[in-house]
Amino acid sequence: MYKSGRFPHRFFCLFCLLGLLVISLYSNTANDPQSLLDEGIRLAENEQFPEALKLLNRAMGMLRQAPSNNPLRVEVEKQVRLTKGRFLVTRYRGGRLAELPKTMQLMPLSKEPGDFLVSQAFGSVLAREIWERRDQLRTNQTIGLGRRITVLPNGGVELNSRNASGLSVRAVQAASFDLTGLNEIDLHSGSYILHVMGKDAKAVVRSPLSEARIRSDDSFAIMVGITTNGGMKVICLLGKISIRSKDFSEILMPGELTFALPEGFSRKMNVELSTLMVTANLITAFGEPPSYMKKLRQQAMLQAMRTNKRFRTVVGDVKGNENFELKVLREEER
Repeated sequence: MYKSGRFPHRFFCLFCLLGLLVISLYSNTANDPQSLLDEGIRLAENEQFPEALKLLNRAMGMLRQAPSNNPLRVEVEKQVRLTKGRFLVTRYRGGRLAELPKTMQLMPLSKEPGDFLVSQAFGSVLAREIWERRDQLRTNQTIGLGRRITVLPNGGVELNSRNASGLSVRAVQAASFDLTGLNEIDLHSGSYILHVMGKDAKAVVRSPLSEARIRSDDSFAIMVGITTNGGMKVICLLGKISIRSKDFSEILMPGELTFALPEGFSRKMNVELSTLMVTANLITAFGEPPSYMKKLRQQAMLQAMRTNKRFRTVVGDVKGNENFELKVLREEER
């Protein structure tokens, strides 16, 4: 028996040792991307793939705002791909596909929130990631944030955020994108119309190699195409918009086009809105016109009145996608 108020020295030492062990364990799961990367690689080497992917995905989440060419982000993305590949190989051992660990299984559709409404869909449109896959999105269905949407050739989809100031997305023909927020979207390929309503409208748009933060005092609409070099072609359809990318910024008015690239923006060019309205599949291929079609017609008429000279040419389009074969207007001499 030990006297009251006295704690044996050996138990005190043991207590301190346990405390140091807890601190050590905590430091091994540090919350900085480099530590998570290192630990993820170590776990993958020991074939603890689910645990490795969990840490690597955490690191990727922390680096979401980092430039796409950031060395650490590039390395994390590389390790995620390698780990997923090795994990898939191990699951095929023995000639059959093994069951995914419960921690890696997709969540049931019954748990998926209704963040976005499918207002129009035609052709083949797929939904992947987080929840069980949907092989065909249909009109009036809802989907949750975090989904990856893939539009196959001859397909199209229009999604509207259930939030009044959220994003509306139109995509057609071989488009692939992630819904990362009510006003955020990651575009991997294809062409799009993005529309945000309300005062102080904002959106964050990412391509494989660039990011654009877009703001307008009022509602705006833009047409976006992913270029073959990983940048974006941005055409303002409605509203006066401010685009920021890293340390660069640009102002676009309806009918103006710029390329958003990792090194900044290209010079602005003028695009004939009336031509877009009758040639772009993003507008013509859907059963119902966009809700802002009347305003778009008004902008096209105003542009036609301002412009009295034009010449025939084509802005370098999104390779393999005819939606951006556009007639460009000669810039007015000042």
